[in-house]
Amino acid sequence: MIEELFKKLVKQTTPNGFEFLVYDCIPNAIIDDFGNRYVIVGDGPHKHLFTCHLDTYPLLNISEQITIIADGDIIRTDGRTLLGADDKAGMTVMLSMIQAGVPGIYGFFLAEEIGLLGSEFAAGDRTWEELMKDVGAVISFDRRGTSSVITHQGGKRTCSIKYADQICNAFHMHDLNLKPDKNGSSTDSLSFFRANKQLQCTNISVGYGNAHSYEEFQDMAYLKKLCNAVIHMEWPLP
Repeated sequence: MIEELFKKLVKQTTPNGFEFLVYDCIPNAIIDDFGNRYVIVGDGPHKHLFTCHLDTYPLLNISEQITIIADGDIIRTDGRTLLGADDKAGMTVMLSMIQAGVPGIYGFFLAEEIGLLGSEFAAGDRTWEELMKDVGAVISFDRRGTSSVITHQGGKRTCSIKYADQICNAFHMHDLNLKPDKNGSSTDSLSFFRANKQLQCTNISVGYGNAHSYEEFQDMAYLKKLCNAVIHMEWPLP
């Protein structure tokens, strides 16, 4: 099911302006004034905001059909397009969590690849401020590789080592060897940290590699294992 969902999400690239192509995949979505989508699961109070972005890297400002090539557990394209696992892998994770009923707020942001525009809007929006009044951690699923729980973005600490260790320990219980990583760049969780430095803001590996290129690939064995972990683990409270 995870692989089928991922393949459905990556059948076309969705650069900014084409995110609407995957809107129908998000159940019970609420739309903010920027066009971001969010889903609320559970009665709250909600301590976690989970994020991914819907746009793919804008090599071309058009949506392209993707030809998927499967090589064992690795999925890539025929080399004529990028894959868009950045960040359709993260979207796959979050849709799996929503379907499983994992409590939290789920933010699906626009225009991340051109400057975090969707999450920057949300981080300064009054509706989101009320929505996030009890949130203590913002967790993005938008990191390359299979080993990172990000503690720094752009060279600045955005997540304490204590909280990163708690997340890593929770994943270790599901045989995923994630480790704190201080070499993050920037993703949507950073927007919320800029607005509120009391938040724990991190980014977790979802198994893609060579993002922003036609050599992009996705490790499906890792993605399946990650999806299983996030719906069964006990998320540490910030």
